[in-house]
Amino acid sequence: MKYHLVTLGCPKNAVDSEGMDGLLTEAGHTQATTADEADVIIVNTCSFIAAAREETLGVLHELARGKREGQQLIAAGCMAQSHGELVAAVPGVDQTLSTQQWMRIADLVGGATERTTKQGQAIPVLSLQPVAAPVAAAPPLSGYADWRTAQIRRVRQTPSAYLKISDGCNLRCAFCTIPSFKGDMASKPVGAVLAEARELVQHGVRELVLVAQHLTDYGRDLGLRDGLATLLEELCQVVPETTWIRLMYAYPHGISERLIQVMADHPQIVKYLDMPLQHAHPATLRRMRRPPDTERTMALLTTMRAAMPDLALRSTFIVGFPGETPEEFRALLTFLETMQLDRVGAFRYSQEPGTHAATLPDQVRPQVIERRWHTLMQLQQGISQQRMTRWIGRTLPVLIEGHGTSDDGRSLAVGRSFRDAPEVDGQVFVWGNPPIGAFARVQVTQATAYDLWGEVKG
Repeated sequence: MKYHLVTLGCPKNAVDSEGMDGLLTEAGHTQATTADEADVIIVNTCSFIAAAREETLGVLHELARGKREGQQLIAAGCMAQSHGELVAAVPGVDQTLSTQQWMRIADLVGGATERTTKQGQAIPVLSLQPVAAPVAAAPPLSGYADWRTAQIRRVRQTPSAYLKISDGCNLRCAFCTIPSFKGDMASKPVGAVLAEARELVQHGVRELVLVAQHLTDYGRDLGLRDGLATLLEELCQVVPETTWIRLMYAYPHGISERLIQVMADHPQIVKYLDMPLQHAHPATLRRMRRPPDTERTMALLTTMRAAMPDLALRSTFIVGFPGETPEEFRALLTFLETMQLDRVGAFRYSQEPGTHAATLPDQVRPQVIERRWHTLMQLQQGISQQRMTRWIGRTLPVLIEGHGTSDDGRSLAVGRSFRDAPEVDGQVFVWGNPPIGAFARVQVTQATAYDLWGEVKG
């Protein structure tokens, strides 16, 4: 049977899709390049915010309208679990599979039965979970019963791969719905992470991007103290020095002196950290149900830069959170001016049903949120430009990911430096034709607010 996978949302979803991909391939199914060619279309859905849910429903409606007779459409993942009734109501969706059940995809695709349409015609459907039923946790299966022990078989390799080390979250931030359907954090055992890392490296992966909802909380449920530092030390024993390890979604209150030292000491760990801070004013952070210790965060960032002078820091913030006053917003801008972060993303606050934040008074008007978002991004663009300009004349390794040509016909490669996480950061454009999947030593000749340009050196 031919299947086509569509992945929406975050890198954690991408890992689950790769897991489904591997299970389906192992079961003898074949990946189709397009939805038109497939017998089964699988959409790994996202429900992070309203815009993500709208995108998910739009994709499902579009694919459902294009279905041919006998073709099946499965909605899997976060929105299939958090808003199962909305997903199941899309005409043409045949089955749903929750985010915690993706390990069952091969059983689902392999179990075709028949049902009768309103017109009385029998068509094949997939039998694990009827769309009329509410999405609910199913009893474990033998074998791939738990994502923490399921072997992720990456059948299509790229130079970079996401490695999910935990799922779920113990925090209960006022704006976030993730724990309501992901549950508390569950860590993948150290041995299972090491085994997956070894396999990826053996298949030629040059960068392992560690992801989780809360990376620096890793191992707490396993009884590990300073679990992320422990895991990184173990990883660096099995991953060669020529392979990058990148850390995403690390929260400041889980960063210890030991973790900073481990990051500084091991060449495999790129000097980059993604730390979603969300805001910088203590009153806003309290309403967000996040630690309001901005001074401690600033001291931590200073300590980390002292230990790793070239450290690239990325963060995300929310503008327009309920009750955000002009003074609180100015405090956020002052924080950015002071700390000079390398990369910043900003979310416009989205009032999510079921969250504590949705019940708060003083909801900020959409026009104000939009204006504040543009103000913040304009400020950060100038800061990013300054941080990028520091690299002109310096040489750094670049992981080459693609080839092309310039307008005048010259060979041009594109890749990423240690400062650039996949999909969310900028790129490095390199004159010449270095091989894809290899590291090239590139001397930087030009910088923009988001990208670098350079030439192969030696």
